Amino acid sequence: MTDTPPTIPPLEKSAADSLTLKSAAAIAVAFVASRFSIDLPDGVAQQFAGAVVDLITTLGLIGVALGRARARGPIV
Repeated sequence: MTDTPPTIPPLEKSAADSLTLKSAAAIAVAFVASRFSIDLPDGVAQQFAGAVVDLITTLGLIGVALGRARARGPIV
């Protein structure tokens, strides 16, 4: 029988999982909605903010992948 070490949760979260980032984005969404006189149901600003953070993260990763692919090609 082998002893497996207990799993220790990471001490730091990624930036996308940060409550500060998501709450700041939710505040920004709620502010923009109020400026355009749009009444958002409960929780919609948080869901939209989470989607925006995920979209920006995905687009950033795609940009990095494209940049790395171009850097490996021939230099003209």
